[in-house]
Amino acid sequence: MRLVCLPHAGGSAVLYRTWKAALLGLATVDSPELPGRGSRHGAPLPTSLPALAEDIAAPLAHRPVPVVLYGHSMGALLAFETARALARHGVTVAGLVLSGRAAPHLPFPRLDRHLMSDAALIEELKRIGGTPDALFRRPEILAMTLPALKADFRMVDTYAFTPGPALACPAVILGGADDPATPEPSLHAWRELIAGPVAVDIWPGGHFFVREDEERLLTLLKRTLPVWRAARA
Repeated sequence: MRLVCLPHAGGSAVLYRTWKAALLGLATVDSPELPGRGSRHGAPLPTSLPALAEDIAAPLAHRPVPVVLYGHSMGALLAFETARALARHGVTVAGLVLSGRAAPHLPFPRLDRHLMSDAALIEELKRIGGTPDALFRRPEILAMTLPALKADFRMVDTYAFTPGPALACPAVILGGADDPATPEPSLHAWRELIAGPVAVDIWPGGHFFVREDEERLLTLLKRTLPVWRAARA
């Protein structure tokens, strides 16, 4: 199988580098580098999640290997839109693992984080967690990451859900018990958008609970991927 991992806002492909060895024999792990960061630093920053999802889906649509999409927070939205884009290409994903994001058809407060000053945005990063403390002590490095982060927040803050057919695939939906952005009913609401079996699980922690217990996430993938692969046989 091919596991495609999509980053949270401000994240890059390096987040999933160690997963390749951890899931060896179960899946090929891909993490597309988004424009404007990592190996694609300097490329025009993306402005639309659905358009970015189309770009990610296009090369996947012509590969015969079953695809599973994983994403956290913004990555969960991007994974969902990529699955929809693949469906428009006639490809049904083998499964979705989505964490840290309420179902996108629900009302969601517009935070306009992309309009914050750099200082206010840095305080927001400290509030939500997930950014290494060492980065805050390297203002020159932090300044290089802020444009991509603001572009990601712009895509999330201006995202508008468009109704469409339910996705015919299984899914695992994860949320943090202490994440105020994802109350449990908002996680169960993904069932309205996904026609396959949907499992919802609440883990300890705040918004970046999966980063705090990555080993548990890898264990879940090791358990789930063979089941989804067998279902495609």
